[in-house]
Amino acid sequence: MKLKSFFLCTVLGVVLMTTTYASNPAAADAKAVLKAYAESHINTDANMLEKILSADALMKFSKGNEVMSQSQSAIVKLMRQNQGIKQNCSTLVDVLASSDAMILARVNFVYEGFTIENYLTLEADKNQNWKITRINKFYNNNGSVKVLTKE
Repeated sequence: MKLKSFFLCTVLGVVLMTTTYASNPAAADAKAVLKAYAESHINTDANMLEKILSADALMKFSKGNEVMSQSQSAIVKLMRQNQGIKQNCSTLVDVLASSDAMILARVNFVYEGFTIENYLTLEADKNQNWKITRINKFYNNNGSVKVLTKE
């Protein structure tokens, strides 16, 4: 009887551990969202961007002394208008802080003499699906040469 109880507990433990660790690819999913964000920017892929943005996502950036704000639909609409443009830049992605429910990351697009810094907030819903809820964008212009190329 003790042997059956031991086997039952062992099997139950293995099942619970497998379920817990197998169903928790949260970090991998968040990294995929960050990678998709970078790729969508470089390739002006509005469809990819739309999939990873939350419906209530906001992008904030400064224009002169003013802080401007764009909704998810405005962000996607602008990208659709620029479809076919490939960005001539490299990317740097760095997770600055993370928890089980929220991640703060920096995604930089580095051009020759010009950098666009993006601070992204990603949030996980109750099903652990990660979406970008906020983008804070900073333009650091050091005399950009050629930042866009037409394919």
